[in-house]
Formats: sequence, C-alpha cells, structure tokens
Amino acid sequence: MRRFAFVVLFFSLFCGLAYGDDTEADSLVRSSVGIFMNALQSGDGILASSLFSQQALDQVDVMLVSVKQNIDRDPEATVRRLTGAGYAVELEEAEDWEINDYLSATLSLPMITARYAPYELEINLVEIDGRDALVDMIFRTATGVEIPQQAELVYEQDNWKITSFMGITAFP
Repeated sequence: MRRFAFVVLFFSLFCGLAYGDDTEADSLVRSSVGIFMNALQSGDGILASSLFSQQALDQVDVMLVSVKQNIDRDPEATVRRLTGAGYAVELEEAEDWEINDYLSATLSLPMITARYAPYELEINLVEIDGRDALVDMIFRTATGVEIPQQAELVYEQDNWKITSFMGITAFP
C-alpha cells in the first residue's frame, strides 16, 4: 500500500511539474497561442515553426515531400512557382530543404502575414486534458466581424505546441 501511495504521489508531482497547476497550464497555453499568433502576424517564420507540434510537422512533411517530387520532375518550373508564391529560394537551397527550413520559409511569406494580420485574437476558454489542450477563441476584424475558431495544442518537449490553428497547415 505504501508503494502504491508513493507511486501516486510521485505521478502527481511529476504531472504538476510537467504541466503546472491548472492556472499555470492555462496561462502557458494562452501564452503559446498568443506568441504563435504574433509570430504569424509579424512574419517570424522561425519562431512560429518552433511552436509546431510533431503531429503538425508530420502534415508539413507531406507537403515538403510533394515540393521535392515536383523539383525532381521539373526543377525550373517548381522554383518559378515557389518564387511566384513569395519564397526567396534558389534551386539548390530548395533541394536541400529540411522540414524546419521549408516551414520557416513558408510561415515568413507575405501571404501568411496577410492572412493573419487583420485579426485581433481573443481567447475565451482553455480546456486542458492531460497533455492536450483545446482553445476556444475569436478572430476579430477591425470592423468587428467575429470568426469563432479552435486551436489544439499538445504538451511536448516541455512546451505547449500547436497542432491545429485556423488552417495553419493549409498553405502552398
């Protein structure tokens, strides 16, 4: 019985340290979402990409594989399409892209900044279930139009990371 009590106490302490108490975890999730939104609005692709969860990165990897296949088939046309979309990339660089290079470049594109810049973000509710968080939020335009959205985050690598956020993995 003592061993069971010790295991329960240890697990409780571990979870408390990993995620913080409810108030702290709520605050950390809100902070991650706010930092992510600010990075998107300012074109800071490096910061925004650092907040992607592994699940979100896996989705991006599928797109990167497609880009590299297009480069293999028709390198010049693919680079023209990439530069036409706003990427500042040469063929050799695109051929060597790793997932974080591609993602950072993508999240730095003017079209991504333009997509998120018009909105003010309001976080209404954070629901945390273990290592997962669901965030109810409103994107509000300057004219007052409100678009309800949800973000999904996961706690990994000692941070709350974005898994889903207003179609963030649907880009060129």
